[in-house]
Amino acid sequence: MYQAIIIDDEKWVIKSLISTIRDQQYFEITDEFYDGLSGLNYIRLNKPELAFVDVRLPGIGGLELLQIAQEEKIPTLFIMISGYAEFAYAQKAMFHNAIGYCLKPFSKNELMDSMQKACSLITGRKAWKGEEEKDCSTDPSDKFNPEHLTSSHKSVQKMIDYTESHYQEDISVQDAANYCSLNSNYASQLFHQETGITFIGHLTNLRISHAKWLLMYTDQNIYLIAAQVGFSDYFYFAKVFKKMTGDTPTHFRKNNTI
Repeated sequence: MYQAIIIDDEKWVIKSLISTIRDQQYFEITDEFYDGLSGLNYIRLNKPELAFVDVRLPGIGGLELLQIAQEEKIPTLFIMISGYAEFAYAQKAMFHNAIGYCLKPFSKNELMDSMQKACSLITGRKAWKGEEEKDCSTDPSDKFNPEHLTSSHKSVQKMIDYTESHYQEDISVQDAANYCSLNSNYASQLFHQETGITFIGHLTNLRISHAKWLLMYTDQNIYLIAAQVGFSDYFYFAKVFKKMTGDTPTHFRKNNTI
């Protein structure tokens, strides 16, 4: 099992979290901290694989802690926990590389989804380094695999690969063009010419496809799903989702939950 810590200023929350995930086989809770600075210092020194971090903490808040960890390139993965169902918190957490945002009172399924994702990421890192790989899950529905677009044009393929790796972030055709050392207008025209779809169209398809998968296979709150797949505005996400699927996210989940 991998090591995980919890940083929350309320003991009952920590006890509730430990109780909710007690049957899982991915992570062992090794330490508890009740303020942001103590948790951050421990993470800097010991680099646990995973940390559950409350948004609001004495001293250094959870979002600030994530920002510092990101700037210092600390490899610890983070799952934010919060009693606040606010899109802005989720968006900022995802921007600072949180892999999940779980609300109190805790949903076991939501926590398990985030821990499976963490386990998969850690396993991938260790496999990349040549270490022994652990099997997180044998269920093919546990991982979203986007439909892969291909092109015979080298620069366009680089743009495709960049987009498929970063679509959950706030990216544009300018970012993809910069990655390929191309003028953005030329890159946009070339992408459309070679693939038959606009760059924005491909980016949106990836995001909505991932959103559909999350709606089907997880019980994450919909506004969190919007943030996770790269939308900075929930209402815009809902509008685009309805336009592309003919259904609202809520109705889609109701009719397609696996």
